[in-house]
Amino acid sequence: MISVETTETSRAAEASVLRRENLKQRPARLASVIFETLGDQIIGGVLSAGDVLPTEPALCEEFGFSRTVVREGLKLLEGRGLVRVEQGRGTTVQPRSSWDLLDPDVLGMALAYDHDLSLLDDLMTVRRVLEREMAASAAGRLSDAELAELADLVESMELVYDDYDRFRALDNAFHEIVMRASGNEVGLTIVRIIHRHGGATPPLAATPASKAALKRTAAEHRAIVDALAAGDGALAGELISAHIEARWAERKRRPRGT
Repeated sequence: MISVETTETSRAAEASVLRRENLKQRPARLASVIFETLGDQIIGGVLSAGDVLPTEPALCEEFGFSRTVVREGLKLLEGRGLVRVEQGRGTTVQPRSSWDLLDPDVLGMALAYDHDLSLLDDLMTVRRVLEREMAASAAGRLSDAELAELADLVESMELVYDDYDRFRALDNAFHEIVMRASGNEVGLTIVRIIHRHGGATPPLAATPASKAALKRTAAEHRAIVDALAAGDGALAGELISAHIEARWAERKRRPRGT
């Protein structure tokens, strides 16, 4: 029989471990506040390339954090190319060309200020080129089970023209299978980031025009499946590239926020 004293000792030990873990995590959580605040100011243009950030003591006072936390926050910014920390010269804001725009945090903030859709346009170009090559490679790699799953996804898409969120989930699953089958792990990682942060579009309203757009999308996916099933990688690549380009052109024609 386990004594009450033993149980209490065990609970005390567990609580001690949790406290230590919280202490370890706390600086990282606080450092993210510095990263998000200063990162937003840099990406949003409040701070310009060449500007020198306040000193560490000044940042400690501004945020109310310790020097350890401030330094960790600056490391997060530097690691993503937003600033450069130099001994004796301080912390300098870097130009946009230095930013790691494939970092999910940086990309997410940058897209918030992408008012002219130029960044999204670049992302769609990268996605189109990568997915074309990946679809071409996937044609000879997809198993019968994967081809059947792709066909099932298209059939499901054709049944949910009134449910945009469900349609989009099926669409993403389709592309994921094709990309994964290509065996291109680097391309898969890059396109996943683009899908997650650069592929989101406002839900379509339930109108005849939007349903027609979803029907075109489903038809394009069916043609891609047919090419993949036939082992025609070149055609599959061209079809998926044309699909991405056409849907993005269609999206750009829609007023923002609709």
